[in-house]
Amino acid sequence: MFISFNGGKDCTVLLDLIHQANLKDAKQIKCIYVRPLNPFSEIEEFVDRCRQHYGITIATVDGGIKAALEQICRADPQLKACIMGSRRSDPYCERLASFQETDPGWPRLMRINPLLEWTCEDIWSYIREHNVPYCALYDRGYTSIGDRTNTIPNPHLKVEADSSGEEVTYLPAYTLHDADKYERAGRL
Repeated sequence: MFISFNGGKDCTVLLDLIHQANLKDAKQIKCIYVRPLNPFSEIEEFVDRCRQHYGITIATVDGGIKAALEQICRADPQLKACIMGSRRSDPYCERLASFQETDPGWPRLMRINPLLEWTCEDIWSYIREHNVPYCALYDRGYTSIGDRTNTIPNPHLKVEADSSGEEVTYLPAYTLHDADKYERAGRL
């Protein structure tokens, strides 16, 4: 079994829940970071920070998710399940089950989705109530983070510049209203 970790808020909550549960050998669970082609340096730094904070090993695999899973499963055929931070409001997750095999044509794994019924507000409530570390991009208006080519700050969090021509700023992600509806507004 392994945790799919991309440095985003959802899988960070997942990692923290596993850590807080003090599961036997929780630090021994494999954690995989599939690095996108053009990652944000802030995500890279946060992944390293999580390695230190939780005392875990996070293996980095480059490439698309399907190719990365093929590589991971080829390297360790004993892996049969992937714990993910997917939520119902995420793209393609509206019909996903808590336990569901990968689709045909993908490496055969059981996807485990413990956060499926959590809302974006639930995620931010947990992070803030439990002082969970998170990527600095979220404080700069990013609400859903892909890579540098397909992600901008969420326009719903934009603070209009005044007439003095000051730089445009953005509110933190946790202030977004109707977050499940507008969370991906910053994705291109």
